[in-house]
Amino acid sequence: MYLQKPGMRNIKTGIGVMLCALVGYLNILDKTLFAAIACIVCMQTTVKGSLIVGINRLKGTFIGGVIGFLFVLIRPGDPILSCLAVITTIYVCNILKINKSITIACVVCCSILLGVDSTNPVYYSIHRIVDTSIGVIIGVGVNYFIYRPNYLESIYNEIKVIENTSIKLLKREIEKGNNVDISLLKDEITKLEELYKNFLDELEYSNDEIDNESINKTIAKCKQIYLHLQVLEHMKDKCYLNKENYIKSKDLYDELDEKVEIKDNISPVYNYHIRMIIESINEIQDAYSGIENIEARA
Repeated sequence: MYLQKPGMRNIKTGIGVMLCALVGYLNILDKTLFAAIACIVCMQTTVKGSLIVGINRLKGTFIGGVIGFLFVLIRPGDPILSCLAVITTIYVCNILKINKSITIACVVCCSILLGVDSTNPVYYSIHRIVDTSIGVIIGVGVNYFIYRPNYLESIYNEIKVIENTSIKLLKREIEKGNNVDISLLKDEITKLEELYKNFLDELEYSNDEIDNESINKTIAKCKQIYLHLQVLEHMKDKCYLNKENYIKSKDLYDELDEKVEIKDNISPVYNYHIRMIIESINEIQDAYSGIENIEARA
């Protein structure tokens, strides 16, 4: 059985929890568990993602802490007050337009209102906020300082995969061989777009000045190739490659099937899409070199 290696997000989450536990040993935390939970939740794919989740959690913790504290002063654990406290918490979060903080706000509110027992409610509320804040800081810090992913290199590699896949699909089309599922190309493009999104997020917290216009244009070319292949996939009539496209395709391949039929002025629409795919592949190859230079400077 093949066992996959643990990813860096996995490892960084473990490191974050370890640091929370160490801080707990120093008696800085009241409840290490709350800090560890906040750290785990904040460990996202990108630093920006960690910050967004962390800030939402802090907002929710503060609102839930304040509302829980106000209601617990009346009567801890009261069923009716618990209902009203949760309704108030959700209402306040909606008013402040922080819907992503609603869940944690309600959890904190209930933990104070239903779990305070004989503990001083002021003490309990403050420490829930402090514990969560420290967990968020640790989570974001670990994500920022420990092995930040090289998304530019990943983009570089993914573009190469898409280029090779496109060349393979085009060859099958020209030679009229067994059709390759073009959804594979779509999946790779989706992966590339996700990598690019993460790259832009990370770029906000980097001192590097990178012109990402060439990456954006390359992604657009990848999408164009997929769209042209879609059209070719739905063409039912027998089509022939013209001489111009045959010569251009020869530059992409060491050899083509000798049975490829070449006829000019027979299949203009077919040859238009073939030409556009070839040109897009060539442009991707040129952009690939440009992105490689960007990576070398980064």
